[in-house]
Amino acid sequence: MSLLTALRIALAALATHKGRSALTSLGIVIGIGAVIGMVSAGDGARLKLDRQLDSVGKNLFVIRPGAHPAAGSIADLVPFRPDDAAALRKRLGERVVGVADLQLTQRVASAGTRHWLTLVAGCTPDMEPVRQWHVVSGRFLNEQDLKKQALVCALGQTVKEKLFPDVADPVGRTVRVDRLRLTVVGVMAAKGRSPIGADQDDQLFLPLTALQHRLVGNDHVTVILTAPRDERQIESVKEEIWRVLREQHRVKPGAEDFDVSTVSEMAAIAVVLTSTMRLLIAVIAGISLVVGGIGIMNIMLVSVTERTKEIGVRMAVGARPSDVLAQFLLEAVVLSFLGGTIGTALGVGVASLLARAAGWPLVVSPSVVLLAFAVCAAVGVFFGYYPAWKASRLDPIEALRYE
Repeated sequence: MSLLTALRIALAALATHKGRSALTSLGIVIGIGAVIGMVSAGDGARLKLDRQLDSVGKNLFVIRPGAHPAAGSIADLVPFRPDDAAALRKRLGERVVGVADLQLTQRVASAGTRHWLTLVAGCTPDMEPVRQWHVVSGRFLNEQDLKKQALVCALGQTVKEKLFPDVADPVGRTVRVDRLRLTVVGVMAAKGRSPIGADQDDQLFLPLTALQHRLVGNDHVTVILTAPRDERQIESVKEEIWRVLREQHRVKPGAEDFDVSTVSEMAAIAVVLTSTMRLLIAVIAGISLVVGGIGIMNIMLVSVTERTKEIGVRMAVGARPSDVLAQFLLEAVVLSFLGGTIGTALGVGVASLLARAAGWPLVVSPSVVLLAFAVCAAVGVFFGYYPAWKASRLDPIEALRYE
């Protein structure tokens, strides 16, 4: 008997009991749908996070002030001083792309009749290479601006759109922040949202010295940013940062009043979360597939009993036990494949809905789909073999007598 003929007979047998076949394959549908839907959703979420981390800079070091509190106490927040950043700049040298010290404050920026509450970032020129900002119009802040405490600024895309929605290029225009009148010298390219959801484009940059001496009246530094030139030097640069700031603050290891973290650590946490989610999905899907496989075995045993006389007739006209075995085994595999096909469509649909709702890209890996169908075939063969073997072992004479 040819494979095509066996397949046609298998489909006809399953079509005879459509409802029963559909219910039997339900476990397979749920298992495969869960795998494809959740893995695709996880891959989409991870891709979105990777893009956001790239926009921040995966090699970025964020150095914040703040003591490590003892149990039950409140941490003291002592801002950095300019000489902390200067010491890092001197000691790290060419190993980093720059050291950007910032003081951050929220203020209302105004242009004409338009007003917008935004993050005002007093920074040094190193901010541009360290954070991988790109200018789309004009220029970024330079050393002369820093030395002269120049009243100039660069705008993030969100600030530009809020204050100058009808102006293609606002370079040369004036923006007011409190009592300061700042001349716009540049507009930055859009970066989008950070991994924690903050709008990175909702910022106005001005020279750190201008903010410190002309706006807030102190020389505090809120945060220091830096990034190594070579990814292989991340750990050595991190150790050097700890060493330099301990010397600056005259503290021993374990008593630091600052913290050093990297964006890559967030990426590592995301990998762990994704891997854990995949493991949970695999467990749930495995249980569903086992349940589905048992259902296939059960229904095939029922089918063998119902078709005992049919099996006897086939054997009487020349069918070999191997032909009967192959026939019933093929039916189990077809039933499993049908469940896998419906489950794949369901999984892709679920992944698409999740991607649309959460705003991340739809990622359906072909390897996951192929693996799903391979698992379906394995389930069909494994759980369908015993009923098929039982059918092939029937005595033709006893089968013909069966009523």
